[in-house]
Amino acid sequence: MGFASCKKDDAGGKGAPTVTRVRYLSKSDTIKDVVHRVNLDSSQVYDDHRIVPFDSTATQGRLGTQYAILGTNLLTAMSVSFNGVAVYFNPALVTDNSIIVSIPSNTSTVQVPFGPTQSNKITVVTKYGKVDFNFSIAQPPAVISSFSPLFGGEGDIVTITGTIFNSVSGVKFDDTPAQIVGTPTPTSIQVKVPAGVASAHIFVTTPGGTAKSAASFGFKYTVYDDVLATGWGGQGSGGYDGYNSNRNYKDGTHPKRGTADIAVEYTNAYGALQLGYGGATVLDVKKLGFTSLKFSVYGGAGVAAGARLQVVINGSYGTASLVTITPGAYGDFTIPLSSLGNPATISEIVIQSYGGTDTIYVDDIGFI
Repeated sequence: MGFASCKKDDAGGKGAPTVTRVRYLSKSDTIKDVVHRVNLDSSQVYDDHRIVPFDSTATQGRLGTQYAILGTNLLTAMSVSFNGVAVYFNPALVTDNSIIVSIPSNTSTVQVPFGPTQSNKITVVTKYGKVDFNFSIAQPPAVISSFSPLFGGEGDIVTITGTIFNSVSGVKFDDTPAQIVGTPTPTSIQVKVPAGVASAHIFVTTPGGTAKSAASFGFKYTVYDDVLATGWGGQGSGGYDGYNSNRNYKDGTHPKRGTADIAVEYTNAYGALQLGYGGATVLDVKKLGFTSLKFSVYGGAGVAAGARLQVVINGSYGTASLVTITPGAYGDFTIPLSSLGNPATISEIVIQSYGGTDTIYVDDIGFI
């Protein structure tokens, strides 16, 4: 008794390849009100979310999605590319009539398979020829990861950092258009702050849609931006701007923006920067439309990885919020007032050491 086999490429057609269509392999589906047995006496009813087979012709591709390329004479496929970007396929899953491929989601910023200058072609190369098939790739939505500075005045330049800014068509601060400066890249856009913007989210529009920044630009009320606002203490006036700490409100060691920061050296584990105690301007939260406290902290000497600070409004230590700071770098924090006791008015801010004797630098404090 003997066994015989042949090479896979000997079994397929030896003519030039053809492509007739591209189809989906699966889709996410929701099955409503499925009964899930917990034990012999009880069960729970909730929806199931499942990946199910789905055979439907795809008219446009998306990154991170798997497709089947259907045609003839495909068994000897050597390469598959979308608009010149090669994609991986498993030769073991190739038949003479189909190739299973996935369009990667992490394409480089230099070479992407989408955009107005693309040929919108799938190219399949086999041992016996090459075929092009009309198929466009949709541009994914942009992603805004950060912007700098956190706030500024009319005409200031703001740099927006993120991904998939390709072919950006517009930037807005809420509903106000901003002028784009220079030539944007897929990961960076510079814009001028438009007139009349006090606090706003940033929106970037591309062919993939419109992305919104997680944090907002600017403040509705500024407590500190190189100097403390009137009524918030400073320079040890009255002895009410901190305790168990040394403070310098005109420090220039690590300014986040501008020329100055507040240097705070905690002398014991209970040290605090205490702004407004004993006579701050009282702020009406509802009238001024505040929703969050926003500030930036640089971890200086003595700050260890994972170090935290306790943030308190109006002395309500029972509703304090904790933030984690980073050694040798600035962190930007936005704390909802709902996490700080939902105060109706605000007259004091405390940024307190949480068990350390370290040095921090605080900048850009305000309410949004």
